[in-house]
Amino acid sequence: MMFHQFLRFGLVGALATLIHMLVGATLVHSGWPALTANLLSFVIAFAVSFMGHFGYSFSDQKGELATSLKRFAIVACSGFAVNEVLLAALIWTTTLPEIGALVLSTGVAACLTFFASRNWAFRSDGAAR
Repeated sequence: MMFHQFLRFGLVGALATLIHMLVGATLVHSGWPALTANLLSFVIAFAVSFMGHFGYSFSDQKGELATSLKRFAIVACSGFAVNEVLLAALIWTTTLPEIGALVLSTGVAACLTFFASRNWAFRSDGAAR
């Protein structure tokens, strides 16, 4: 059961991350500044990720919508902060192209978000105690 949940989480997370990266790369290619493109990409990916995790990855946990949304918002916003700080550091201190920096920072944030979501954000109140 947990393995299947892990796979579902991975699929939803991969989809949300792919959407984040594709929207971000498209916006950067269209002339948007990378940090602004990343913010808009995050908002779109957040909606996809929450709906997918709540309705598919963790649908069997019967967690309350409002509680899960609040917890996931904390996790996702923390992940976004890590993403944005890492992206800025990579842009300002390395010779990586902006798109490469965006892909790297988003990948790191996705990994951190997975662990926090799995262990806290979508747990039912009984499992969090």
